[in-house]
Order: sequence, then C-alpha cells, then structure tokens
Amino acid sequence: MIFVLGVFGVFLFYTLFFTEDVYEKYLLLIPVLILTVYAGTRMNVGGYDYHVYKYFYDLPDSQNPYGYEKLFVVLRNFSKFLGLNYNYFLLVLSIIFNFTMYKLFITYSRYPIFSYFIYLSTFYYWHNFTLIRNFIAILLFWVSLKYVLERKPAAYFLIITIACFFHKTAIILYPLYFLLNYKFNKKALVLLFGLACFINPISFLIFKIKINFLGLSERLNRYSHIIEHGNLYDFCELLILVSIMLFFKQYADAENNIMLNLNILALFIFIAFYRFAIMIRFLEYFRLGIFIFIPFLLSKIKDRHIRYLSFILFCTYFTGRYYNMVSAYAIYNYESWLSNM
Repeated sequence: MIFVLGVFGVFLFYTLFFTEDVYEKYLLLIPVLILTVYAGTRMNVGGYDYHVYKYFYDLPDSQNPYGYEKLFVVLRNFSKFLGLNYNYFLLVLSIIFNFTMYKLFITYSRYPIFSYFIYLSTFYYWHNFTLIRNFIAILLFWVSLKYVLERKPAAYFLIITIACFFHKTAIILYPLYFLLNYKFNKKALVLLFGLACFINPISFLIFKIKINFLGLSERLNRYSHIIEHGNLYDFCELLILVSIMLFFKQYADAENNIMLNLNILALFIFIAFYRFAIMIRFLEYFRLGIFIFIPFLLSKIKDRHIRYLSFILFCTYFTGRYYNMVSAYAIYNYESWLSNM
C-alpha cells in the first residue's frame, strides 16, 4: 500500500507546486518515470485479465485460444523472440503507455501535470493494469487526433485500421473523423441527445447487426444476453462535466473543441446504451476529453482567487476518486517483482 500512496503523493505534490510552472513539462518527466517503473513492474495486480494475459503470453507462438487480434499476437511473438518474459513485456508496455500519455498531455493540455494527476486519479489503473489490448487501440486513436486537427483523413484512417487489429472495438472510430471538428450548436445538441433517448429502449438491436469485419458479430453475440446497468455515479459525473463544459464552449480553440466533442459523444453513448456494460466500454476511447478540458476550464477563470479555489476543490475531489479507484480495483495489494530480485 505504501507504493500506491507514494506514487499518488508524488503526483499530488507536483500538481500543487508545479502546475503553471514555466518548466512544467520538463518537471513532469520525473513523476512519469516513477509511475512507469511502478506500473511496469507490477506483479499479480490487474484482476483476472493480468493472469489471462500471462497465460496467453506463455503459450507457444502458434496458439491463440482467446481469438486475440492479429497485431497483438504479433506483438507477443516479437517480444518473446527478443527474449522478454511476461514481466519485461509489461515493463516495455508501461514505458510506451506512460510516455505516450506524457506526450499527449504536453501537446494538448494547458496544465499537463494536472492532466496527468486527473488521469492517475480516475482511469489510469483501469487502462494500464487491465485493458492492455484495448488501451493500445485507445492510444492509437488519441495519437490520431493530430490528423483530425490537420484534416488528414488518410493518416487518420490508417492509424484507426491498425488500432482495429489490436482491438475490434476501434471500428467505431472511423466516422469520428467527420464529427470531432464539428461545432455543436444548441439545436444539434438537442437532436443528438434526443436520438440517444430514442435509441435507449431499442439499444438491444445493436447486438443483431451483422458485422463480419474482424469477427465483430461473434463478439457482439457473445455479450447480447448480458445486461448490466452502467455506473450511475460515472454517468452523473460525466453529465455534470459536459454541462459545465458547454458554458465554456465559445472559448474553445480547435484542439479543445475536439476534447469537448469527445465528452459530448461519450455522454451520447452513455445515454443510448446505459443498460449494456459492454457498450459502455466504448467510452474509454473518449476519456482524453476529460483530462484535457478540465485544465482548460481552469485556465479560463479570470479571477486568480476563484481559480486557485477551484483548483484545490478539483484536487480534493480527485484525491477521493483515487481512493475509490484503489479500493475498487484492489490496488492496495500491489506488489513489484523488483522486490524479489
């Protein structure tokens, strides 16, 4: 537990004292490096998926009993060819994951340390300790946002196609190229959320769609009888955040408009498919909008005292979120294989 609290303590310290520092993006490298080692040397932490991926990794190269996507199988085989065991495979992934997030935050966020703090306090463990395949596809999508901004469809669609060969769910990302630069007005928002409310009672029909690409129909059919209501707490949090964000919509530049749209589309999915937890998983592609837009909101508060008070309130709230997440995912059982060396 001391490691779990220690890593959080480092990020909280950096957030409180170095946010808005002129050298913020360079100072962020230190806690990111600590987090990389911490996440990359975990042992028996990550729930059921940790052990499933370990079993899969230790299989002969020709075996893929879970039907994992081709590029993930290639990645496993290449890592084993290099002589990496499962522990070092996770360490390499941790380096890639954490420094990709670092690059994204220093590129898009007004306060990159604060963005990383929000991420660590909310979805970090879920993405880095559990999803793995899905998170590779998520990161590829987040990297591809650069090409949405630059209006380069060929590059965007190429990256999304690669993402599909790491996780099938990335197929939903193709049409987003045409939506993320759109500036939603009031009428468009009413129509969008009206459509979500219309879809909600008939949302089970999504499992009837025949999509043979990457065997997606088979995967949808597997989950068609599982009905689990989405998390009400997460829904309320997202609804409140989107409502606040829309008040600042007129101040958003092209980058932050994309981040706002990610949150709007996430809320649409939550409303439309609330009954099906498997569909709520698609929300993971839209989380970047939260990490980037909250610091943007803070930067737009002109009164310094109100801005600092809001900042402290956010830090307090996300400290509570971190505690809840550590409890929910049993991260307090964290162990590192470095301690056994």
